[in-house]
Amino acid sequence: MSDTSIAVVSAVSAALITGTVTYVVAQLRIKADVALQTAKLEADAKLQKAQLEAEIGLQKTQLEAEISRQKDKFDSDLRLQEERLRVELRTQFMAEAAIHQLLSEAEAKRSFEVIEKRLGGFRGDELRQLLIRSGAVRFERDTDGKELWGLRERNRRVLEGDR
Repeated sequence: MSDTSIAVVSAVSAALITGTVTYVVAQLRIKADVALQTAKLEADAKLQKAQLEAEIGLQKTQLEAEISRQKDKFDSDLRLQEERLRVELRTQFMAEAAIHQLLSEAEAKRSFEVIEKRLGGFRGDELRQLLIRSGAVRFERDTDGKELWGLRERNRRVLEGDR
């Protein structure tokens, strides 16, 4: 082979080797960059996941606290309403008990006027509703049409005769 051919072969060989080395180095750099970018993306994803989990945990804690506050407020409001209702209805319950006791003693029937006089503070239909809630029924005296009231349990015979 001639010197020129050897020089050409050497130059071509050197160019091939340089090209091959450059190609291999470029491939290694690409693989390293891809690995680095992948690791960075995975780390970012883990960080975002941790941040989201922390945010969700915080929101969950806040919601649980709000639910607890709302439940406590509801329970408190309910107790207050129950107490108010108890106080408001106490007068009516006591009046019903007094009516029942009044109609349980002595005469089986009492006139509406006597009951109204004994239970001051209740008039007309309001008193009639209390009489009914206390277990009383209304009668009318045959002679003068006077309104009488008596307990169902003390006037069974009269009520059975009405059937």
